[in-house]
Amino acid sequence: MKTVVLTTMLCWGLLWGAQAQTVVAHSSTAKQTEEYCQVKARPKLNGRYVISIDYGQQQKLISENLFRDATGKAVEFNSAMDALNWLNTQGWEFVNAFVLVEDKDSVAYYVLRRRVAV
Repeated sequence: MKTVVLTTMLCWGLLWGAQAQTVVAHSSTAKQTEEYCQVKARPKLNGRYVISIDYGQQQKLISENLFRDATGKAVEFNSAMDALNWLNTQGWEFVNAFVLVEDKDSVAYYVLRRRVAV
């Protein structure tokens, strides 16, 4: 009898904890209201930083991964703050920052967003 009661309670507990998920199809008609980017600042041996910005596109070769201003001129950054200040002039706003240790170096990540005209 105890086995039947325990089995029933166990099954009931598992079924009570199970919940259905609503699947929402990705609609191509949905309008994007914000876009995000991530700035990565990795230290170099000479005390400077390698700055990379991930806009979510496929990564290109390093020689093609230059940042350009509105006139098409290549933009180089002196530091992570220089990159963040430049992105702010492009309409991006700071959201969050975090640091990860990669290959014994502290690498800073900054997440930014900007509103998209609908």
